[in-house]
Amino acid sequence: MRLLLVHGRAQGGRTAKGIERAWSGALARGCSAAGVTLPTGIDVRLPFYGDRLDQLTTGRAQALGRVIERGADGGPDVNEFDRDFILALATRAGVTQDEIQAELGAAVIERGAENWEWVQAAGRLVSRKVPGFGRMLMARMTADANAYMTRPAVTKQINALVAPHVLGDRAVVVGHSLGSVVAYWVLHDLAARADVPLFVTLGSPLGIDAVKNNLPRPLGRPAGVRHWFNGSDERDPVALYSRLDKGVFPAEIENKSDIHNPRKDPHGISGYLSNATVAKKIANGLRSA
Repeated sequence: MRLLLVHGRAQGGRTAKGIERAWSGALARGCSAAGVTLPTGIDVRLPFYGDRLDQLTTGRAQALGRVIERGADGGPDVNEFDRDFILALATRAGVTQDEIQAELGAAVIERGAENWEWVQAAGRLVSRKVPGFGRMLMARMTADANAYMTRPAVTKQINALVAPHVLGDRAVVVGHSLGSVVAYWVLHDLAARADVPLFVTLGSPLGIDAVKNNLPRPLGRPAGVRHWFNGSDERDPVALYSRLDKGVFPAEIENKSDIHNPRKDPHGISGYLSNATVAKKIANGLRSA
């Protein structure tokens, strides 16, 4: 049995082994809290795409960060995905229209996604209000998600690094943040060729319309997946919809939305994997497969 770990964004400069050790350590703490152990002989794999994604998106993230900070015209490189994603994060962070108006300091301004000043003000407020977020971190996340979701060449390159690890023996697949989107896309494309008794998504943005609108069709549980478990912290700004219920994502998904990650990092993978319920779900999935 294999355990496939699909990391999220902002992992450039690290190594697969280093990330795997951090994930495995957090999972071990979760298993200890749950009073369970992982089966012996597990083949743990973490396909690493962090450096490649950084190479493809770093310049654009810096440009988007400047746009958000300065309130300048979005320009040709800033598109509908960026607008929708930033406004979705602002909604999740509890940014109000009155706060955006105060940030702009303007007497009259057109509201909403069609006005870039409005969107940029929302982005600045998110970067200040959400623990662990900064202007460049949010711009980086937006640029990464945009590139993966909307540029077929990027999607193909990232998926090609992950897909070979899914094929073969049965595998429990765990995806965090953007990694949950990558894992979903790969599983969708592989269909029944994948043998996945358990698919775990943590801190997932799969419920965000800007993400769903760019996923391959039809939406739903990938053919090779037998059970899907989604875990989230309701304070996690990336998991805009903390529960992937049928009204949010058209699939039978077991949800746990009351995970309590450290306050300073509600999106972090360490908090998710060290949660007793999440760890027990993964351990049982590996044992029963």
